[in-house]
Amino acid sequence: ENMMGIRVLILLCLMPAVFGESSGAVADDGEFVYYGRCNEPEQPCTILKSTAAPKNLPTLMATAEGDLAFVSIGDWGCGATNCILVEGTKRRFEEAGPTQARIAAAMDASALSVGSKLVLSMGDNFYFQGVQSADDPLWDSVWKSRFTGAGLQTPWYNVLGNHDHYGNAQAQIDFSLQGRDARWILPNYYWSTVQTFGQPGTETTLQLVMIDTVILDDAHTRGTLVEKIRRGLVPPSFLETFDSRKHIRAGLAEAQLEWFEDVLASSKADWLVVVGHYPILSGGEHGSTASLIQQVKPLLEKYRVDAYMAGHDHTAQHLHEKGVNYYVVGNGAFLGEVRPLPQTVFAAVEPGYGVHQVSARAMTTTWMDESGTPIYAHTIPRPPRRTAAA
Repeated sequence: ENMMGIRVLILLCLMPAVFGESSGAVADDGEFVYYGRCNEPEQPCTILKSTAAPKNLPTLMATAEGDLAFVSIGDWGCGATNCILVEGTKRRFEEAGPTQARIAAAMDASALSVGSKLVLSMGDNFYFQGVQSADDPLWDSVWKSRFTGAGLQTPWYNVLGNHDHYGNAQAQIDFSLQGRDARWILPNYYWSTVQTFGQPGTETTLQLVMIDTVILDDAHTRGTLVEKIRRGLVPPSFLETFDSRKHIRAGLAEAQLEWFEDVLASSKADWLVVVGHYPILSGGEHGSTASLIQQVKPLLEKYRVDAYMAGHDHTAQHLHEKGVNYYVVGNGAFLGEVRPLPQTVFAAVEPGYGVHQVSARAMTTTWMDESGTPIYAHTIPRPPRRTAAA
């Protein structure tokens, strides 16, 4: 079933490169402007709130001295061969590996351009069944041999996605704890880090709170897996592997929520960003996550989190509600589909990644396509949360 519904695209015209292709169809329903083939899944599409439609292509600016820059990518776990054919099924994804390779090259160039200090990974690091151990050959074929550019030889801050949990999720943590590659940072299923930048005496801090949304909604994850098996997207053996590790995940959800609120409540950071795999709000193919709306969203609002970043839906999105920005960067290998929600500001079906530049007074996120061209940018143009609260 096409989640987009039927939209009549009534005007054909040449479109600027900001929309990902040189020409396409456009329609305006009064609230949103649609570019591309938005009524078809896995086809190029850009949706912009009418009041936010840019007149010019956003420009990726140089990072000011003392400011912090980093890049982000989600749902990127396709090497040269592991996504061509899903074992035990007839579903093929021939383009996912080449797409990931193009994105890796473009992301490297952007990272060098802005002086990126880290890579933020939103999960689904290894398709389609994660890794099985810290020695799994996928470490080389999907990650090490693919992200070789000088701009990406920085720490990779990771969370786990549902496909990571379909395999041995603990192995990705072990890989980090055992120091197999100093870049891979994943000390636990959920964790937090503070980045300090700026001039001595006037430093600014960004806290990244990394959560495991799969553990927070184990039932949803299992139901999604059962549906993927029913549709022939993954083999039935995935379910047995997933269920065999239920005892590891059991009990972690409640402990994680307690930890999460403690971290948010005690944070003294100027900027506070939460990162998870499942989106809270999304108009993508999987949609919003009801359990996270109930469990996590109120805490984001209560503690004035600046942004929640996620993947899972193979799209690029910016949504906003009650002071919190919701960013989706789940387009690191696959194409999904998207429809606007009332909270939508921007959405696109376009392979790519994110670039983030943070100063004492602003945080800008720029969504890039697979060629390294900016397609949309959003800036939080207010003082950091602690200053604003004073």
